[in-house]
Amino acid sequence: MKQILLGILVLVLSGAAQAGTLEIADSRGITFSGYNGKPLDVTGVENSGLWGSLFATSAGTFSATYLGNESGYVNKFSLGLAGSLLESNVIGKTISMSIEAGTVGFSFSDNANGGHSFVNGKHQAPSFGFAILKGQKNKYGSFQYLLGFNDSYGGDADYDDFVVGVNFVSSPVPEPETYMMMFAGIVLIGFSARRRNNNNWNDLDS
Repeated sequence: MKQILLGILVLVLSGAAQAGTLEIADSRGITFSGYNGKPLDVTGVENSGLWGSLFATSAGTFSATYLGNESGYVNKFSLGLAGSLLESNVIGKTISMSIEAGTVGFSFSDNANGGHSFVNGKHQAPSFGFAILKGQKNKYGSFQYLLGFNDSYGGDADYDDFVVGVNFVSSPVPEPETYMMMFAGIVLIGFSARRRNNNNWNDLDS
């Protein structure tokens, strides 16, 4: 019986769905100059990235870490019920939130020119919004992507006005085949138990 239960456990674990990922939708390359990702010792220097939106291929946990800003305006990053990252925060502050599969619900905003909000997957404009930069490892963690925000001040397009590093960890979800194997295992256990009970009765009869 123990061997059967162990076999079922192995089947269940091996049948778990592959981990979801964080992907870029509608991506197109952009180049820019003047990025210094202040402070430089955290982000380094970049001169290219991608326009697009981030989406998760499964449910999981999305996290964002504040990595610095280079702006004369008040900018922030917001992540649903998890709250916001502000320029007044200490560098390295992280917020996280459980999300469903699909476009990740975050936004950048500023108070330049009366204030604007740039929502992932919904609202960006030429030279305004955020660039998706390649991931990196720095003293505040390893990040799948950096997001460099360029606020609506019209004097530059350097995508370093507010910088966050983002990560996504998917929630393991069993595939339908896993449930089928679990059901088959339960049937097998029931059959084995019944057979053993019948054998016991036969022993008593003899």
